[in-house]
Amino acid sequence: MTLLHLSLALALLAPIAAALAVGLRVVLGDGRPSESLVARLIGAGLVLSVAGGLGILAAFLGLGVPVVSGDVEFGDWLRIADFVIPAVIRVDRISVTIALFSSLLTALIARFSRTYLHKEPGFIRFFTLLGVFATGTQLVALAGALELFFAGWELIGVSSAFFIGFFHERDEPVRSSIRAFATYRLSDAGLLIATVATFELLGSARFSALNGAAALPPAQATALALLFLLSAMGKSAQLPFSGWLPRAMEGPTPSSALFYGAVSIHAGLFLLLRVWPVFEVSPVARAIGVAVGLATAFYAAAVVRVHTDAKGALAHATLAQVGLILAEICLGLTTLALVHLVCHAFLRLGQYLKAPNMIHDSHREGHAHPHPGWLDRRSPRLAARLYAASLHRLRLDDLIDAIFAPVLALAHALDRADRWVRRTLSFEERP
Repeated sequence: MTLLHLSLALALLAPIAAALAVGLRVVLGDGRPSESLVARLIGAGLVLSVAGGLGILAAFLGLGVPVVSGDVEFGDWLRIADFVIPAVIRVDRISVTIALFSSLLTALIARFSRTYLHKEPGFIRFFTLLGVFATGTQLVALAGALELFFAGWELIGVSSAFFIGFFHERDEPVRSSIRAFATYRLSDAGLLIATVATFELLGSARFSALNGAAALPPAQATALALLFLLSAMGKSAQLPFSGWLPRAMEGPTPSSALFYGAVSIHAGLFLLLRVWPVFEVSPVARAIGVAVGLATAFYAAAVVRVHTDAKGALAHATLAQVGLILAEICLGLTTLALVHLVCHAFLRLGQYLKAPNMIHDSHREGHAHPHPGWLDRRSPRLAARLYAASLHRLRLDDLIDAIFAPVLALAHALDRADRWVRRTLSFEERP
């Protein structure tokens, strides 16, 4: 168990320790640290995280050490009276797979970014965020309770928003970052409510406690499953929350590859794999998940056929596969979904990193004009309407803005009224 505990500590803490070391060097050091120093520190943390993941895999498979599977206790993370948040790590086939592949991909991106972002003004900021993100992914993968999972979920969300707004000297990346962060807030609210509900209904927020969901009344199990589904839909950009994903391409290519091609976009799907016992007893939530996943896949496949931007096209191609994986999970094909998730992540990572060269090659070699499709020949008017709808992504962002416009107007009106009341009271209290 000593080797396992050391491996878990390395996998979880090495990346954020490296990020803190870089931060302390920036604050306490004389002058700006060199790129090589920053890259070496963060790279060392990520390599140690990969080594920890390999140690966890060895313990899970029993390679030279006793086989370990299930919850691994590290005591209490927080205790307030009778309320306890356990520091518990879960080791099983899902957590080991996600932890190891995400640490490998993050280390690969760090090596690629060292050259790609050379002399970029935000070089230190990028690598520091990479360390924070790596710890977030390991927490999400290995957490044995929803509270720890939520902590990693938040680290991923915050670092994602900062990566989208990386080029903050321009307006569009900042607006896109705010859009993504606002969508994340909705999914975070769903997960937070689900965590509290799980604790109240099952007496514990441990993932092992979810096996007791079969004893819940159908209405409670369905409501809990729908909250988890809402969280996954926001994080994995499912309809109608898909608008933030193409906007996220405003970030650097390495972060786009890691976040929206490989790891972050699949976090919602991993949540559903982890809380599968709740979905297993909720056919209504599973049916809704299948419908949402297939609708998202169809929508993204239509958009990608007319998209003219390489990264935007890749974003929607990613979204189509994520929708299919969501449908697979909700159909009960969890092993297929896990294999599909990992293979898709590796494929998209390579495609995103290759995108700049693909654009260069296409400009050099010219574009081939495709032949008219079956629908173009049989029904030109319908094809033209579908083309226009896909080109504008069904105007989902405009629809969401229109829905929330009255809410924002009411909030601004209440804010103005509050300021007026404060000024009035302040004036009356003057001598």
